[in-house]
Amino acid sequence: MRASITPLLLALTLGSSSLAATPYRVKTGDTLIGIAARAGVSVSQIRAVNPSLKSSSVVKIGGIIQLPNRHTPGQKYHVKAGENLTTIAHKFNLKLAQLLHANPVYRSGKNVWAGAVITIPGQQVAAGVGQPARVRATSKPVIRTAGVRVDPARGASQDWLWPVPGYHRVSSGFGERELDGDSAMHYGVDIVAPHGTPVLAPRSGRVLESRADFERGWGWTVVLEHPDGWITRYAHLSQNLVKAGELVRQGQPVGRVGNTGHSTGTHLHYGTYMRWNPKNPMSLYD
Repeated sequence: MRASITPLLLALTLGSSSLAATPYRVKTGDTLIGIAARAGVSVSQIRAVNPSLKSSSVVKIGGIIQLPNRHTPGQKYHVKAGENLTTIAHKFNLKLAQLLHANPVYRSGKNVWAGAVITIPGQQVAAGVGQPARVRATSKPVIRTAGVRVDPARGASQDWLWPVPGYHRVSSGFGERELDGDSAMHYGVDIVAPHGTPVLAPRSGRVLESRADFERGWGWTVVLEHPDGWITRYAHLSQNLVKAGELVRQGQPVGRVGNTGHSTGTHLHYGTYMRWNPKNPMSLYD
C-alpha cells in the first residue's frame, strides 16, 4: 500500500466533491493525542472521521487514519514594502485568482502599495502531521513554482521561455550605454525581431499594465507580475494583446514587436525585475 493517497482519490473515497480529510500513515511512537496535537485538531475531530477509533485510543503502526481538514478564517493583511499580489498569494498558499476575488478593487490591474490593507480569504487547509519544529527549522526552504523546485539562494527558476522564439540577436544589452549622446542605464535588453512578431509571456502571471506609455518613452507596453516577486516589461510594441488585470499563462502572446515610443528601430525591449529591482534578463537563460 502506498504511504499517501492523492487528494482526488481521497475525495472519491469519502464520496464528497470537497476534500474533507487527509490520510496519514501512523509511525512508530505515534499516539492519538500526539497526532491530534501536531495536526492542530482535537481527538474528537479525528474520531469523527474514523469510526474505528470512536471507542479506542489505540492507533496501529503502519495503519492509515484520516485527519480532518481545517478551515482557516479570513484576515486582514498589511502589505509590506516589496510585496505584490502574486507574492502575497504565494505566502498564504492561495491562488492569485482567489486573492483577486477577495479584493475586487485590484482586478483591473491596480497596483498594491506598501501599507495597503487587503483581505486574505479563509480557506480549507489539508491536515498534516509534520516533523517537530526543531527539525523543520533546520531544513532548507524550497519554493515551488510552475512545477520547478527553486532554491531561494539561486534566485530565478529555470522555467523561463524566451519572449520571441527564433529571434535571439540582442542589439543593446543590460547596463550603461550611450543614447543620443547621453550616458544612461539600460534596464533590459533590446531583442531584434520583425515588426508584428508575437511576444510570449515567459512565465504565467498577471497583467499589471497594458497601455500606451509615451511619457516615459516605452510606447505601447505590457508589464506582467509573476510568482516569487518577478516582474517583466515588454516595450515599444506595435500592439498589446492583453488587458490590465488579466491572468496569462506561460507562452501566451501578450503583444507584438514594434517601434513605438523612444525607440531606435523595430525591436522588443525586454526588462526583468525582482520586486522592481532591475535584473539582467540574460542571467535567467544561462
